[in-house]
Amino acid sequence: MFNHRSDNERGLTAPLPAPRFIAWWVWSLAGLAGLIVVLWWAGRGRPAWEGGGPFVFLAQVCGGLGAMFRAEKGVPTGARLAFFLALLQLLYLFWRATRAALAYRPGPVDVQPLEDATPPGTEKPSDADLTAKLRQRLSESSMYPPSTLPAQAPAESFLELLGDIQIDPNKLGTALPKVLSRLRPKLAYRVSGILQWREAEPDQYGMTVTVTSFLFGGSRAMSVWGTDWDDVIRKAGIWVVSTMLPVTRLGRLPPWRHWWGRELNADLYQAYQEATEANHAGRLPEALEKYFIAVELDPTNPYLRAELAETQEKMGRHIDALDTYQRALSLDGETAGDYQRRLWQTRWNPHWRRLRYLRHPRRYRDLLGLRYRNSIILGTQRAAEEWYRRAGASDDRTHEGLIPVLVERYWPAVTDLDYAGRVISESEREGAKRSLTEILQKSSSTAQHSFRNEENEVRLVFQRASMQEMTRLSADDAWARFVIYWPTWLWSWARTFWPAAYLQSVHGAQQSISRRTFRINRRVWAPLRLAWVSSECSRGNQQICEPQRWRRRYTWRPATKLSWEGLTVRCLDSKLRMAWTSSRRDWLPHYNAACIYAIAMNAPSRAENCKEELAERAIAHLEKAVLTPKWSFAVVERTWMVKEDPDLIPLRDNRPLFDSFVRTAYPSVEGSVRTDSANDFEEQPLRYDYRLLEETAKVMQQVWRQRSGESVDIHVAIEWLQVERDIWESIYQIVDPDRRGEWRDRVDLIHRIQVNCRPVSYSTPGFPPPMLPNDTVYADRDLTISQIDGRLKALDSDVRSSTSLSLDTPYPNSLEGQRILRNAAVDGVARLDLMAVRRLSTGYAAAWQTLGDWLASEASERLFRQALGKVPQLTRRFFWEVTDGRKVQV
Repeated sequence: MFNHRSDNERGLTAPLPAPRFIAWWVWSLAGLAGLIVVLWWAGRGRPAWEGGGPFVFLAQVCGGLGAMFRAEKGVPTGARLAFFLALLQLLYLFWRATRAALAYRPGPVDVQPLEDATPPGTEKPSDADLTAKLRQRLSESSMYPPSTLPAQAPAESFLELLGDIQIDPNKLGTALPKVLSRLRPKLAYRVSGILQWREAEPDQYGMTVTVTSFLFGGSRAMSVWGTDWDDVIRKAGIWVVSTMLPVTRLGRLPPWRHWWGRELNADLYQAYQEATEANHAGRLPEALEKYFIAVELDPTNPYLRAELAETQEKMGRHIDALDTYQRALSLDGETAGDYQRRLWQTRWNPHWRRLRYLRHPRRYRDLLGLRYRNSIILGTQRAAEEWYRRAGASDDRTHEGLIPVLVERYWPAVTDLDYAGRVISESEREGAKRSLTEILQKSSSTAQHSFRNEENEVRLVFQRASMQEMTRLSADDAWARFVIYWPTWLWSWARTFWPAAYLQSVHGAQQSISRRTFRINRRVWAPLRLAWVSSECSRGNQQICEPQRWRRRYTWRPATKLSWEGLTVRCLDSKLRMAWTSSRRDWLPHYNAACIYAIAMNAPSRAENCKEELAERAIAHLEKAVLTPKWSFAVVERTWMVKEDPDLIPLRDNRPLFDSFVRTAYPSVEGSVRTDSANDFEEQPLRYDYRLLEETAKVMQQVWRQRSGESVDIHVAIEWLQVERDIWESIYQIVDPDRRGEWRDRVDLIHRIQVNCRPVSYSTPGFPPPMLPNDTVYADRDLTISQIDGRLKALDSDVRSSTSLSLDTPYPNSLEGQRILRNAAVDGVARLDLMAVRRLSTGYAAAWQTLGDWLASEASERLFRQALGKVPQLTRRFFWEVTDGRKVQV
């Protein structure tokens, strides 16, 4: 397939030319074939050697080539001239094809030494130092592939740096071979920059960056500005990568596939990279904020929506994640109505919409991970529980806004349920929608009786929707594979027999979700969960028919029969063997099989004697999932398996067996594996707040200790107190019981410290803390959730930011200090003397230190209150008029 330019590429063209290397190589090979035919024609009657056999054609070609260089009759001079012109044209085509291939990879990038255009006397590192930092920044640039599964692939290197050739007239003997070597292209891009400086604040430092493409001489330049030179280097590196990405190989891969040949927003690329790095580091609130920025800049990108929902799911916001999934299901060009009609397509209706992904296989691949996670979250028990308890969302309006979406999409799932005293007919669509609306509007706060039955109704609807989504996704996968995979499969086999190929171990284009995974989920995982919730509803005196009878209208496949009350290990083994038809080694089927055995451990007492055997089978599959070679070297996330996945909760309750597996698969410095309290998503935000406050106290203590060295400008002291007031205000919002779970408050505190407390915040290894720490030991791990809640409430009463409180609390104290310093600045006071700075810094450092000690269980709350009461208060009175020892004269 040629690299033709699409309409989007012509409408919003990237300044750098998009390399059409396939077209260049096709024309080169065509020219080579034509030249060989001409030589064969010229060599007729004059072969290079006598004899027949299979080498006659080669002998005539060699004979024709010799005739072009021999002075003999029969070959006109014009023919020889045409031969040499064609040969030069062919060399040009090969040269251009090589350069296009280098631009597409991309090949090596030449980073030129930066030029200095700043005014004399400008404070900055040396030009060589800044050039080295820019090269380091570009060499460390990596592409993070999107992941919507409990696994992550390593980052892929993007740029390869290469120095340019410097020709010295005095050393032409050594430079000449290098010049000749340039006849074969070895680099495709050049990066150069000019350092600048301006008077305007705060962004005074800048650089004009130029990216030059040797492919047809394209180039692009941009001026970036920052608060310091490190900020300039960071922005310049981001702009360079975002400029080259849409015209290189990685620009054709997710999540940048839709940006190929277009101008990629540097802010979008930066937001996605920072979000992925924070997600891998476990800093989920920061990652969530960056994903929201990325989605706002590229709202139609399904990969960004899927990773946003995955982060919400990791944070325990399952309803927020469900809302994100549901509103992104139509990003493949379908309307919400078209998606609903395809989802509930009856088996008797031969409509063309069944073959949608046979005609649009790439759109299927774009939404594969998103649709898969949507079906999984609908089938989990936690989503139904949070829906009924009106939890799992950052906004109370999320549930109400999601009800119409779920009703329009999943109303056929209630067509045989007896809720209103009669069986709802399939033809009564509006009645089914009203019934589903009533089910979804029920909550634990409005329940007067039998709230458990009402929750089971929600579970049953969600589970049926999950099973239908999984069935439709499996059918779409079968049609899409018919078009997507066989060309790449043939190409992989061709690479196997080509000796110059570097990697020959993978045959065919493999995606993250295999057919075996779909079979296991459709035939065992979803029916097992449906049998579980149907059994729960039957115990609640609800008239529920056969669990899968409602699906007979939508599928030809026979229903998988599973009895929840009579569930046995032998039954699960046989079902999994029937679904295990593929020979591909993949980690996800083993992981899903482990989840199935763990779910079966919830079965009633009749299967109580086989729970240990179920646990052993689950552990065995988890070991295979960890040890099986993964596509793109993906590894199962430790935190997801050990602490987050709700399917594995019964397995985690079997502490000796599961802890032994975790210590074997994920060696850790911890003596034991703590998996009990972290399983509860309600405890995660509270424990994270506690760790965040503990790390904040450490950072602020170091910041105030470093400020006590010398006298400062009075405006700098005003900024100190301004930052102090803002940080205490953020702490008050975090410890406020009415704002529990507001992740934006956590992000605001982190940003305020990172921006105003450099470089201490970056040099502190524990700040910001991860949502689920792996090996780091925090004080909150030895505290119960009630003790943590009590300490946060006590801290709330100690630091309440109300103007009616006394100056013993930090917020009013810093606010009053700002007023005193501003008045002093108006009266002409220019600096705060050394003694005042030391007393002020020592007092605030002591307050932060005692806060950290109290949270670390090394001091009492009484000492923290005493330290707050000793924080110095600024005053304009003369020292002989000051009777309070806390007063610091300005």
